[in-house]
Amino acid sequence: MSDDTISLEIEGLLETQRKLDQVVRDLRGDEFLQGMRDATMLVTRDARILAPVDMGPLRASITPEVVTQGREVQGIVGSNKRYAAAQELGTRPFWPPLAALEVWARRHGTTAYLVARGIAAHGIRPKRFLQQAFEQNLTAIQRLVEGAVSRIVSK
Repeated sequence: MSDDTISLEIEGLLETQRKLDQVVRDLRGDEFLQGMRDATMLVTRDARILAPVDMGPLRASITPEVVTQGREVQGIVGSNKRYAAAQELGTRPFWPPLAALEVWARRHGTTAYLVARGIAAHGIRPKRFLQQAFEQNLTAIQRLVEGAVSRIVSK
């Protein structure tokens, strides 16, 4: 029987570990956050263009936000208008309050009752303006995020 011993020495392991720790910290730092902010601005711009418009408050209410929670960085684009979700996702048929429709109906040459009856029969059709804005910018978003990660890793 022969004594086949293998000896292995790893150099630079501590430095590599420090570099990886720094990369993980930087992935929640300014460079990455700026990439995410740029991505949310692209989606915000197109969502405002695609949003349904009557008087403009929905379009004006679409805003971007970048949030860090623990290890996650989230880019959020949305609206604080109560009816934004119904416009984005649509609704099942329901009977809306007539008072909420009166001004809109008058401006469009109809009655609140007729509009409410249509919503009660068919619901509200989804507009998907936020989803479309995201999908239109997906390649650019990927480039922005990949660029930020690449700059962080190459430091």
